[in-house]
Amino acid sequence: MRREILPVKKALLSIFVVFFFLFMPLAETGAWALTVTTAKKCPLYLVADVKNGVIAQAHLGTPAGSYPIKTIEGYLLSRHEIFTLKNKGQSPRYLWRLHFVKGDSSNETMQLWIAYLPNEQIIEVASGKTINNDWTRIVSKLPLPEGVFLFPSYDPLAGEQALPCVFTIILSQKGLSFAPMPKVYEQIIPLAITFAQSKDIFEQEKVQRTIGIFTQLAQGENADNIAKTLSLKKDFKITW
Repeated sequence: MRREILPVKKALLSIFVVFFFLFMPLAETGAWALTVTTAKKCPLYLVADVKNGVIAQAHLGTPAGSYPIKTIEGYLLSRHEIFTLKNKGQSPRYLWRLHFVKGDSSNETMQLWIAYLPNEQIIEVASGKTINNDWTRIVSKLPLPEGVFLFPSYDPLAGEQALPCVFTIILSQKGLSFAPMPKVYEQIIPLAITFAQSKDIFEQEKVQRTIGIFTQLAQGENADNIAKTLSLKKDFKITW
C-alpha cells in the first residue's frame, strides 16, 4: 500500500499547484477558494474549485489519475464518511460517500459514492440526487448487514413529511449495485407504516405505492422495474 499512496500524494501536490496558479487572481478578490478533501485509509482525494459559495468544478484524484466530477457542480460539501469492508483475508474494500447540499436550505442533497477495490484495482464512481427529510433521517438509523447501504430516492415535490422510496445498495467485488435485501425491507415496512400514520399521510396514493414497493422488494419481486426509478447512477469506472 505504501508504493500506492506515494504517487497519489505527488499527484495531489501537482494538481494543487496547477489549480493555485490558474485561479490565484480570483482568490485575491475573495471570490474563489480551493478545497482538498481526502479519504482516510485509501488513496483518494477530491479537489474542488469553490466560487461564490458553491463548487464550480471538481476533480477526483486516484491511483490511476485525476478525473472530473461534474455532478457536484453547484453544490457544497456538507460531510463525508468512509466505510471499510472486510474481504476474506485480502485487502479491505472501501466506500467513500460524500454529501453535498444546495445553498438555498432545500432538502435536496447530492450524494457521491466512490468504491475503491484495491485487490481488483477498480474504482467505481456513482452519484445521484436524494432527499434529506424526517423519513430519511429515521430510516438511516436502521442496523444493516455489512456491505449494505441505503439510498433514498429523489422526489422534487417531496417535503419534510414525505415518504420517498429507499433502495438497498451493496458493494461487492464487482462494485456497486442495487440488490433487494428482503430482511432489510422487512424492517423498513413497519417503520414506514408507523411514520406515515404519525404524519397523517398513510392514505395518500403516493405513500401507499411506496409501501407497496417495499412489500414487493421484501418478497423479492419486480426488482428490475423498481430499479429504473433509482436516481443513483454510475458515472464511470476506473481500472489500472
